[in-house]
Amino acid sequence: MASGDAASPGFQVPDLESFPGVDDARLSRRHDYRSMIDRLDRGTNTNHSPNDSLFERAYQMVKSPGAKKAFRLSEESTETRNRYGTRTFGQSCLLARRLVERGVSFVSVEQPGWDTHNDLVLQLRDGYSGARQGVGLIPTFDQAFSALIEDLAKRDLLDQTLVIAMGEFGRTPKINPGGGRDHWPRVFSVVLAGGGVRGGQVIGSSDRLGESPHDQPVTPADLAHSIYKILGVDPHAVFNTPDGRPIRINQGNMIRGLV
Repeated sequence: MASGDAASPGFQVPDLESFPGVDDARLSRRHDYRSMIDRLDRGTNTNHSPNDSLFERAYQMVKSPGAKKAFRLSEESTETRNRYGTRTFGQSCLLARRLVERGVSFVSVEQPGWDTHNDLVLQLRDGYSGARQGVGLIPTFDQAFSALIEDLAKRDLLDQTLVIAMGEFGRTPKINPGGGRDHWPRVFSVVLAGGGVRGGQVIGSSDRLGESPHDQPVTPADLAHSIYKILGVDPHAVFNTPDGRPIRINQGNMIRGLV
């Protein structure tokens, strides 16, 4: 829906506001009724649903003035909004900064459209035919990502926030007949910033054709290991399945020189 698009003039998060005609008093009564039914159910059923806690958290979010305020991009100045870029990705990165400021521990921002099997220049740089200034995927990303990093640094939040920009794999080093690039899992790039990461460096390299890793190859498991470590999660932890089978959460290694 349009109201769920951060770039929409009337942006608001769907379902965060009460349904029309349901004021706070009525919402509270509904919550009390549900709680009464839950208490009756617990008296006869020992298998409590995990959805109970999820419902309570959702209810508290709907009732929280702070949660609603976090999503009010209209509070940002026109200058700030323009600095991030007025497209959906830019406004989503601005929204991500507002959520981080308020203590949200995990924020995910998507920028779809990178599956560029054809018309590479049009999709990545120009954005549309006849564009005088490129507004494609790359200019849009560069503008929003740099603004996010700058804002987090200015607010002394970057050192405690790990920012990751990545896709699912790379693209073929050669252009195909359709003027695009296809799937290529052998080599791709990831950007990490903040969270104690040493900035301004490039770790590893590909060969001269961009086909395969050359210097200090990093596996997806190594990347996951490093992210866990930075976030304070033990990458060597072992969990057990219901039947007692041990599962290691990671089998990679810390990326040398990252922190």
